[in-house]
Amino acid sequence: MPDPHAEARTTTIDYSSFTTGGQERKARNLERNPRCVLTTGTNALTGVDVVIEGAAHTVDGRSEREQAAAEFERKYRTHLTSPGGTWYGLGEAVIVGDVRLYRIDPTVGFAFGKLPTFSETRYTWPNR
Repeated sequence: MPDPHAEARTTTIDYSSFTTGGQERKARNLERNPRCVLTTGTNALTGVDVVIEGAAHTVDGRSEREQAAAEFERKYRTHLTSPGGTWYGLGEAVIVGDVRLYRIDPTVGFAFGKLPTFSETRYTWPNR
């Protein structure tokens, strides 16, 4: 059985959803073993980094995909909506199903605060 997949990803505002291509290693790994670790944050010395552990499942419902696309666009703005943006067109690809959309059922999470105040917080989701 493959090891749980871990990779830094762009996520929705609540850190619960991410995307990948259907033929990427990440998708193949998650098909065999849905356990994963999602990491996201900032590449600066300020802000918060977040780590979520749990099981990922694909999201197929159009309304859920539309909601996730809207959340990605709210969070990443011109990166998704401007023709010169890094992920231009991702919102539409999420909606029509050209990319896989995953949602994580979290079991444990960690938030790491950086400058100006360092902190570590652990979160748990009972019954998962």
